[in-house]
Amino acid sequence: MPTRDIRGAKAALLVSIHDVSPLTLENSQRAVEVALAAGVPARALTILVIPRHEDRISLDEDPTTRAWLSGLAERGAQLVMHGYTHRMEGRRYTPAGLFWSYGFARGQGELFNCTATETERRLACGRDILERAGLSVAATGFVPPAWLLSRQARSVVDAAGFRFHETLRGIVADGRLFARRLIGWGSLNAVESSVTCWWAAIQRRRAPVDTRFAIHPADMVRARTLASVRHTLDVLVAGMALLSYRDYLA
Repeated sequence: MPTRDIRGAKAALLVSIHDVSPLTLENSQRAVEVALAAGVPARALTILVIPRHEDRISLDEDPTTRAWLSGLAERGAQLVMHGYTHRMEGRRYTPAGLFWSYGFARGQGELFNCTATETERRLACGRDILERAGLSVAATGFVPPAWLLSRQARSVVDAAGFRFHETLRGIVADGRLFARRLIGWGSLNAVESSVTCWWAAIQRRRAPVDTRFAIHPADMVRARTLASVRHTLDVLVAGMALLSYRDYLA
């Protein structure tokens, strides 16, 4: 069905589950359950998969996670490659570098400090793992961890043949930028949780536009954040078109 028939005149809500891997499986499953309970159908979910999380375990080595992801894909959920290890290597000592890599991304902006050669290696390794896991469909799109790319990494990703990739500013496809509004949470401490819950409260009161809605496994652990995720979904789901990235960009 063409996208225009799915959406009608409604703005799109693009719900994504980030950081899915064997290391986060239980909370990732809970995040999917929260979205489904709020009325988001499986076919409207975009699942961001880490091939070798923290360089500790490869997705193809964990049959439980593979089976769960395969089941979601069979129900219509879209799987997307989310970095290779998710963890940033090296240091960025400029004020901007310190803010983005440690203040914002908490050392998890994998490609924020990468050369072109290293970016190419990581993309190739990630694709190989997804293929071995039987989940090569995830390699058609790409979301860099923490949405961050170095200048050299950006050039590599632009030329890598993905149907789309995502930055903080929006989804990049065919040289255009889509769905600029972003709602997401930080749950590593009480201050981060409070600030991002406040941000979500502001965003859900605004006039609807195409919106990316990012849920992380860590959001399932902190009660205040989980309550905010649920309430924001309840407010937005009723009045917006629920689409995966794939259907939104169709």
